Parts: sequence; C-alpha cells; structure tokens
Amino acid sequence: MYRLGHQIRHRYRWYIVTLMLIIVLAVIGIVIFHHGLKTDTSLSQSKVITQYYSATGTDTMHVTEPTFSVYLPAGWKPISDPNSPYQVYSWHGTGDDANRRIDIYIDNLPTNLAVNRLLPIQINNDQLEAIGPVSDNCTDFTTPTAQSSTTGTVAAKWDGVNFICDVANYERDVVAIGATVEVNTIVMTGPITGSHHVLLTYTDNSSDADYSIFTSIVESFEIL
Repeated sequence: MYRLGHQIRHRYRWYIVTLMLIIVLAVIGIVIFHHGLKTDTSLSQSKVITQYYSATGTDTMHVTEPTFSVYLPAGWKPISDPNSPYQVYSWHGTGDDANRRIDIYIDNLPTNLAVNRLLPIQINNDQLEAIGPVSDNCTDFTTPTAQSSTTGTVAAKWDGVNFICDVANYERDVVAIGATVEVNTIVMTGPITGSHHVLLTYTDNSSDADYSIFTSIVESFEIL
C-alpha cells in the first residue's frame, strides 16, 4: 500500500538480496566445477624394456661372452676349434640352418683372411650398424691379377671399403664386415672392457643364402 509522500524501500532491498544470493551461488558453482576438473591420478613412466628385433622374423637367443653380447638365431649351437691360432667364438645352425655359421674374432684376428662378400658397416662405440647391403660375389667386380693366380686372392673394394677377395674359393660364400679404416679389423670400445679389435664373418653354404641373418647378428653385436 502506498501513501503519498512516503517511499517504501523494502521491495528494493529484496532485489538487492536476491541479486547477491545469485552471485554467491554462481561463485560456488564455478568453484565446484573447476574442482571437478582436477584429477587425483598421478602419471609415472615405467622403466623401458629393450628387446632386440630380428629382421628375419625368426626367434633369437641372447648370448653373452666375457667381452661381448650378441643375438643369434634360436637353436644355433656353439662350436670350437682348439687348434685355431685365433681367439674366435663360433656357432652354427641346426635344421634348415645347418649350413650357416657365424665366427666372431676378438683381438687376435686373421688380418689376411680372404672372403667372398663384404657387409659395409660403421662403428658406433660399442655397437655396429650396417650402412649398405651385402656385396655381390667379389669375383663379379674384381679383376684378378697375375699374382692372384698364385695367392688365390686379390685386393677388392666395395662401397669404399677395402677387403681381400678369395678368387680361389669363389663358391664358399663367406661374408665379412668391413669399415673404411683397416682391412679385416674393426676397433670398438665398450663401457666395461674397453677397446677391442673385432671381426665378424658369416658363412652360408645353404641352397638359398640369407644374408639378412648376418646383418641382424651384426647389428645386435655389442662390446661390453
């Protein structure tokens, strides 16, 4: 009820109270909303587990020796030659791999070894990396000399890497690793055992030679 000359304020005050209440509720709603976006979940990175993958798709086994470790095709057996003048670790395949063999020479190397093919590599401290495919048989791109008819060998080069070509036994199918430093000598440095001279060779006398096996072995090789 209105009376002339009198101003009634209670309705105005009610508007102010209502507006303040709306503002307070809005602030509470915003706080609750932002709190709901927070999560109590904490993320932690688990330890990385590294496992060697064979490019050939075959199962592998991890072999560790005093100065190196390597992954070989599963089922390969160690072989030894007590009469060898070199420090060499050797394995051969079984079953379908029976005519395949890997030889790993450490420190005492056959520096005059002649082979039929070359796998060019580069050295990354304690590991090796293939930088190209296995070469063709060296007799296909190397010209014999008058002396090679006596020695059975001739100097050859593949991808800028020098090696010794076995022209006398061109059907043996022996592959060696090689870098641009020395013939039949790779120097690698391990974190534990230090520097070593290394040579890896692979022989594949099977009817269907598979050089990817050798590449996988080489790239899994590690000086300790």
